[in-house]
Amino acid sequence: MRVAMALALLLSAGTAPALAGDAKPRILAAEAHPGSEQSVTLKVSARDRDGIVRGIDIDWGDGAAQGMSRCEIPMRRDAGRTERFRLGYAYAAPGDYQITVKVNSGGCGKRRQQHSAPRTVAVRIG
Repeated sequence: MRVAMALALLLSAGTAPALAGDAKPRILAAEAHPGSEQSVTLKVSARDRDGIVRGIDIDWGDGAAQGMSRCEIPMRRDAGRTERFRLGYAYAAPGDYQITVKVNSGGCGKRRQQHSAPRTVAVRIG
C-alpha cells in the first residue's frame, strides 16, 4: 500500500521513476580531434543497455547543428551494443569551440525515442 501511495505521489508531482527495461542511452566517450584547415573529427561511442542507439545530435558550438539517424540498423540487433559515430566538420574561423552531443535510442517507428544527457567537448581550432 505504501509503494502505491508513493508512486501516486510521484506521478502527481510529475516525476515518474524510470521503469525497469526502459533505460536511456548513455554517451561512453566523446573526443574531438582538430585537423588541418580548421577541421575537426568528432568520435562518439554510446550505448543503451536495453535498446539500440540509433541517432546523434551535435551542436558544433558556432551556430551550426547536425543530426544523424541510423534507422537502418536492424531491430534484431542485440540491445546494449556499443555504437560508434565518427563525423567531420570544418569551422569558418579559428577559435575555441564547445561541441555538445546527445545520442538517441528507440524511435524509427518502433519504441519511444529517448535522449541521453548532453556531453560537451572542448576543441581549439587553428
